[in-house]
Amino acid sequence: MTPNNPMVMEVNRLVGDLLAGGERLLLPGVGSLKPVTRPAYRISKKEVMPPLRTVEFSSEERGLSLVDRIAVAAACTQEESEEVYRRWLGHTQQEGVLTIEGIGVLKQHHFKVDEAFDKRLNPAGRKPMPVRRRRKGMDWMVLIGILAILVAGGIAWYGYRLMQQKPTTKVQPVESSYTKPDTTSVAQPNDAVAEVATPTTPAPSVQSKPSQEVQRMTSGAKYVVLGVFSTEENARRAVAEAAVGADPLHCSIYYFGQKWMVSPFVSESAADANDFRKAHAAAYPDLWVYQAK
Repeated sequence: MTPNNPMVMEVNRLVGDLLAGGERLLLPGVGSLKPVTRPAYRISKKEVMPPLRTVEFSSEERGLSLVDRIAVAAACTQEESEEVYRRWLGHTQQEGVLTIEGIGVLKQHHFKVDEAFDKRLNPAGRKPMPVRRRRKGMDWMVLIGILAILVAGGIAWYGYRLMQQKPTTKVQPVESSYTKPDTTSVAQPNDAVAEVATPTTPAPSVQSKPSQEVQRMTSGAKYVVLGVFSTEENARRAVAEAAVGADPLHCSIYYFGQKWMVSPFVSESAADANDFRKAHAAAYPDLWVYQAK
């Protein structure tokens, strides 16, 4: 690893900003990093552990692709961002261990958060809080502590949103031969991403009656993705489960490289796709948008 490499430092900073902002991040070819909040719990009659934020790893490739986030942050092309990602991964991943300086270390499918980044996630610290019993009402010490955690989290989120609205330092890619990664690794980012191409074939605004057959995607169309699966059987199982859930979705299955993608909505408009994703975010928090090539 080269900790003083400007490109590595910029991508590390981007990863930290996204995770601190609560974004689930897809690292193509590696897996996903997911911010989680562990609830408060009582450790004794006199002490309670406040809610704590951390980051967990999943080998399932879901979330916002770091490749796409690099393209947005650096204002570069998809090919350039893929090259930057490949070089960054080459610097940070050694002998199966991924070290993101200042963020954490991924080893044997376990992500250990760096101490400095842990303080960023938990500005109030990890120390237990005293429980003072009162005859009436709730424990105000616990209430104040939880309120402080929520306020700190809100400030961090607000700062992250401001960061997204400002142009960041452009990462300069270096020309290099590069084999484009599996298309399963490319997910279109959220609202911050503008439409990058005019679709060659118009896609329907809403897919009202999903086909039972596996379909091929339309170039330029925006697909809301429920998940990408390694077998068609698993994809069909996901379609069936979504149709009978608390918020039923009627999905179709599409070829996605050598895998199968399940999508409940397709549109020409990135705004419409993102509106659909937000409307169903409560029941399906991991929905994301992909623009077909």
